Order: sequence, then C-alpha cells, then structure tokens
Amino acid sequence: MFDANCLKALRQQAGLTQGELAERIGKSQGYIGDLERGDRRGLTVTTLERLADVLGCTTDELLGRTKREAVRP
Repeated sequence: MFDANCLKALRQQAGLTQGELAERIGKSQGYIGDLERGDRRGLTVTTLERLADVLGCTTDELLGRTKREAVRP
C-alpha cells in the first residue's frame, strides 16, 4: 500500500512544494495533494518511479515496505 505520510515527509525534506513536485513528475498539484491525503490509492509504476527519483528514495520506501535509516553526522 502507498504510504501517504512518507510521501509528504520526503517532499518536505527535499524542500519541495506540492506544485514543484507535481511539475517534476508531470502531474497536477491536486494529484500530489490527493496522494498525501490518502485520497488516491492507485498510481502507475511509472509515477511511483518518478516520485522516487525526484525525492531520492526507493519505491519500497514510498510503498511503506522499508524505512529510511537515520543519517548519522
């Protein structure tokens, strides 16, 4: 299942607005908002891969299968 909270946290960590992320993956700001609220469940593999590429994470992180390990100084 897609992890909406993870998407929002990763987007914020990347310093991107919903609009900026949407533009980079070729979707609308409303689409990103829907994903972050959990209102949109299904997304294509292509969209999932684009999100992961832009956010610098894995598709497994976005799917809630793995968690990002804390970065140590």
